[in-house]
Amino acid sequence: MRLRVAPIFFLISSLLIQLLSSATANAAVTWYQKSKLDVAYDGTLYNSQYDLEYSSVYIFDNSDDDIYFYLEFLQVPRVSMFNDGLGSFGLISLDYDRDEKEDFRLSTPSGVNLRTDRGSVDGRAHRYVNGSGTASSCSVGVFTNIDEGDDWVGFKVSRKCIGLPNSFNMFGYVEYNGNKNVGSFDYAPYPDLTVTLPSSSSSATTGSSSTSSGSVYALPSTKSNGSTSASNYSDAPSDLSKLSESLLPSVVTVKCQNGSGTGWSADSELSDALKGAGFTTVLITNHHVIEDCLTNKIVSVLLSNGATVSGSIFAWNEVSDIAGIATKTSIPPLQWIGSRPKQGWWVGVLGSPLGAAGILTTGIVSSVNNITNTFTFTAAINPGNSGGPVFDSTGRVLGLATSKNLISSNIIAEGFGNAQGTPLLCSRVITCVVEKDPWGATSKYKGAASTQELAAIAEAKAAAEAAAKIAQDKAVAEAKAAAEAAAKIASEALAKSQGDFVSLSANYNSTLNKLNEAQAQIEFLQGVIKNLQTQVSDLMKPKAETIVCTKGALYKVVKKIDPKCPKGFKQA
Repeated sequence: MRLRVAPIFFLISSLLIQLLSSATANAAVTWYQKSKLDVAYDGTLYNSQYDLEYSSVYIFDNSDDDIYFYLEFLQVPRVSMFNDGLGSFGLISLDYDRDEKEDFRLSTPSGVNLRTDRGSVDGRAHRYVNGSGTASSCSVGVFTNIDEGDDWVGFKVSRKCIGLPNSFNMFGYVEYNGNKNVGSFDYAPYPDLTVTLPSSSSSATTGSSSTSSGSVYALPSTKSNGSTSASNYSDAPSDLSKLSESLLPSVVTVKCQNGSGTGWSADSELSDALKGAGFTTVLITNHHVIEDCLTNKIVSVLLSNGATVSGSIFAWNEVSDIAGIATKTSIPPLQWIGSRPKQGWWVGVLGSPLGAAGILTTGIVSSVNNITNTFTFTAAINPGNSGGPVFDSTGRVLGLATSKNLISSNIIAEGFGNAQGTPLLCSRVITCVVEKDPWGATSKYKGAASTQELAAIAEAKAAAEAAAKIAQDKAVAEAKAAAEAAAKIASEALAKSQGDFVSLSANYNSTLNKLNEAQAQIEFLQGVIKNLQTQVSDLMKPKAETIVCTKGALYKVVKKIDPKCPKGFKQA
């Protein structure tokens, strides 16, 4: 099966993907056009939050009438960036007759936060005639996907309602009004992007037909991913030979009639229907690899060990160019869920170009489209690579090698491969339940350090050891100097103490005699004080008195303290 070749600026059937908005969660792109990268910030005061890089326009297979416009930013939007109390806003400007005058405008709502979950809020629409704008009743949905880290704000509107012609100019614009004296705004692009919509005959809107999509069994579902993270995805694997050797058993050649492509085993939980039919493995490939075998839905699968087994096509989607094959032979699966790829990541491709199995090529991710979940890469691919895994430095599959671009009708652009990202598998070939976003999950395990990291660690260790030795030598020298200074001070203090001791010794005996004499005097005085205390105590005691008591001729003498006469006697 030949690898598809796509025009350089206009990809149709080989790049038909899932939209990330609530209204089109299961829709696929049938057409899109995107501006060139805008590197200039047009306002005087730079604000990275409002830095526009692209504006774009998309049509999806779920509606013949709806059209989607996007403002694509340098960084992920904030929910309140157009509800900051300052009048900041974003818009899509449309010039229907290309006279450099605005004919229609779609803009963000005022006083309303954006939603983070692809859900939309009501935007605003204005029609312009001779420079004068009036509000339009056309419904505009404004949405984002902040929860999954996407960097765009989208606008959905009816083509019929806004009277959109097949050809027009457009640009995106955002303005931050935090500083009224200095302009902070950005256009993308400048000048305008010229858009030509596809005719109805070229627009692929048959994604729901039985021939372009379908399934024979209930779809398998996602597992909790077991992917490995890397410190730096831009680095090549520390041992590419070992990594390739570990992945090859999971990569197969898919043969359909007179053509062939590539497939790979995806880690997933088979449905009861698939298990009941005796299947054990799910293989992923491109739809265009198996499209000629959809009548009987049987393909041949050449394993890495040279054996050939039968494969059954259980799900397919022409618009997304995705298909699933089930086999009754156990094939080790590859991880395909983890963080979103970025420009500059190292990638490898394994496949069967020109029918030669197990061919490895390498390159980098050259661009990522966060709206369509596709990316381009520089690794060499050829007919037969279609459906093969494009994987990162940890071995996780990022997408399927799908097509190459054309420079002209007969000249192929080398190093310009297109890949369908693994999120496109969701709802078409695999039900994404446990891990709902294949490009939005956290890797479970920490990978080994790369060669560059190991070298950097070794250098850092050597530098640390050298610094430690210098610090130790310095500390020893400082300690020695401090010890010598302390010894000198101690010696001087000892000499002074010895002199003081001699002087004190000379006066010791004299001082001791005086002390003994003073103690004797103290003891004498203590005895005197004791006698005086006794005398005072005696003087303080009450004295006995003597009285004579008479009773007629009788008398008695009474001697007592406080004496009293007996009863019947009286004191004489």
